[in-house]
Amino acid sequence: MDRQEPEAATRALPLGQGVSEIWGSVRALVADEADLLAAEANVAVRTLVACVVVAVAAAVFAVLGVAALLAMIAMQIVESGYSWPAALGFAFLMCAASSATLIFALRSLTTQKLFAASRRELRGRA
Repeated sequence: MDRQEPEAATRALPLGQGVSEIWGSVRALVADEADLLAAEANVAVRTLVACVVVAVAAAVFAVLGVAALLAMIAMQIVESGYSWPAALGFAFLMCAASSATLIFALRSLTTQKLFAASRRELRGRA
């Protein structure tokens, strides 16, 4: 085994070599951080896509469930002695009333200015 002299371990590097090693370390650190950021972004995008797919599937099944419920209501109306046009008209009115209720609820949510308040708080003017 080669034994190094104690002076060799504590000896200072020339300025050019020291700057070169620091620059190489900084470049490696930036590359590692960029790789980590890319990996985290990849996981975030995959999670977002999975959430959107599940939400769309849930919405489709919810629509199918509501359609089945309205069909059962229409069948009950027909069995009570009313005509099919009357039963389908009732189902249409139920859908229209539900849609109008949801639209009014959405309009009331959009009139709130939450983002402007958040921007004031971030800027320090609360």
